[in-house]
Amino acid sequence: MTKSRVNPRYMEKLYTFYSPFYDYVFGKLLGPGRRRAFRYLSCRPHQKVLEIGIGPGSTLEFYPPKTTVVGIDISASMIEQARKKAARLNGSHFDLRVMDAAHLEFPDNHFDIVMAAYVITTVQDPYQVCREILRVTKPGGQIIAVNHTRSRNGSLMGRIEDLLAPVFVRIGFTTDLDVIRVMQDVGITLQQAVPCNLLNTGRIIMGSKPPGR
Repeated sequence: MTKSRVNPRYMEKLYTFYSPFYDYVFGKLLGPGRRRAFRYLSCRPHQKVLEIGIGPGSTLEFYPPKTTVVGIDISASMIEQARKKAARLNGSHFDLRVMDAAHLEFPDNHFDIVMAAYVITTVQDPYQVCREILRVTKPGGQIIAVNHTRSRNGSLMGRIEDLLAPVFVRIGFTTDLDVIRVMQDVGITLQQAVPCNLLNTGRIIMGSKPPGR
């Protein structure tokens, strides 16, 4: 599967609608995975980090001091909320932009780390987004995704996820995408996937860009 059932215009409008209260509604459900992901973040000073789908800035305060954070989101309203939050924080530099994750406006091999929390299941072409993530990451650079990923083929949960996908896509994400497989297929080297969130429904998926790519 190269493209999902996701409609990008619908998603942009939906997350624009969510922007004023996103953290209040989804914070308790999705926040634990975001926070836990930072345990695995490389903490060298002066790193350049790209966060894809930064939303209203839910993670800004978790970045180590002296980090340059470039955050993008398809929703201008989300970026507006994130800029308000960034203005209240000190210690890191935040560059927040409206941008499509499938068409990143950055050169190759540009970022030390790329973070993508709850993004890959919200886009129309997850393979293209993951290819872009790989492209802009420096060789040997860290890639962290926090996401639901479809259960293995043949499992009861996998069949349930397939059935629920048309319902959940109206809420803002799809449940029938094997995010781990997509990341591997585009050439991201995966190290581990750690369960997170309520009932372990999410995964913190840690990988890197192979040297020489």
